[in-house]
Amino acid sequence: MDVADYANVGVAVGFPLLALHLHRRGVLPNWSSPIVLCYALGIVIANLRLWPVDARLAEGLAGGSMVVGLPLLLFAVRIGQARRRAGSMLLSFGLCCLTGLCATAVTALLFLTELPDGWKVAGMLTGLYIGGTPNVQAIGIALAAPADYLVLLQAADIILGGAYLIGLLTFLPGIYARFFPLSSRGGAAGEGRVRVAATPLRVATLIVLSIAVGGSSALLCYLTTGAWFSPTLLILILTTVSLLLPAVVPQIRRLGDSYPVGEYFILIFCVAIGLLADFRALADRGLELLAFSAVALSITTLLHLLLCRYFKLDRDTVILGYVAALYGPVFVAQVAAALGNRRLLAAGLAASLLGLGIGNYLGIGLAFLLRALLAA
Repeated sequence: MDVADYANVGVAVGFPLLALHLHRRGVLPNWSSPIVLCYALGIVIANLRLWPVDARLAEGLAGGSMVVGLPLLLFAVRIGQARRRAGSMLLSFGLCCLTGLCATAVTALLFLTELPDGWKVAGMLTGLYIGGTPNVQAIGIALAAPADYLVLLQAADIILGGAYLIGLLTFLPGIYARFFPLSSRGGAAGEGRVRVAATPLRVATLIVLSIAVGGSSALLCYLTTGAWFSPTLLILILTTVSLLLPAVVPQIRRLGDSYPVGEYFILIFCVAIGLLADFRALADRGLELLAFSAVALSITTLLHLLLCRYFKLDRDTVILGYVAALYGPVFVAQVAAALGNRRLLAAGLAASLLGLGIGNYLGIGLAFLLRALLAA
């Protein structure tokens, strides 16, 4: 490794800590997040040519951080809790999942000429609309999608999804109140609060467990296919083992909340993928992906609102169910605070984590279904 390689590793490992610190101090605006900052830094380094970037090193950082980070995120999923406590929130969230599946599939057919591999884009956006950024990254790896797709789809989501999120934090709740009944407010002050793994020993234990899950998943992949890294099978095995392990070994839950630790590794992934993004070389495909995302997001949003109206859901449940699917736990907390409705915070967080668990299955499943239909 030369000086540039050490610089890339140092930035990928160190900058996420700064991004998380800024977020926790409330320095970042509502439309931004640590994920945005990490992608942006990698993109700036790559496109301003601040120093050389070794593509193989960046790909290794991205793959390694995903294999370690994904189990840590999935350890936090409580499927039973989501089922018991969510109620109408799960209905709103489920409707968003359904509309996301339909919208991305229809958009892939509409863009068949412009994007022949739109089935991959549809699968990745399905993961984004149901689980969030970790899912679109995992599905992109599973489908062997080009690295630039990951960055460009995230860039499109930042532009399109960020604009809509600002609306949800400002003027849109007032407009939606004309079409959806208001919900009751309140709830315990601590409801939905996430406990953090506070000690270095617990954090280290969670990381070791995650590495063990990744290693065992690779071994199962090898025993099944003869290859240590078969992307689709590895991600599916990794997801399944990570979801089942806390139920089989309940001591994992006593270690505390693994989500913040997993988030850190996902931010390493974001920096590494950003380092691979040379927009000057990828501009020819960027507009098509932006248009694809715009159409899919518009259809998803409109159908979700129409179905929620049909099922007579209240305004806050409609908004938080949508945010749980498309934006993730951090933004659920932000939007719930903006709405002044703490009662729905725990349900929104549970639904969001459930989406993280099922997003990989639905995204990969839809992608291969579309590929089979298009090949017929």
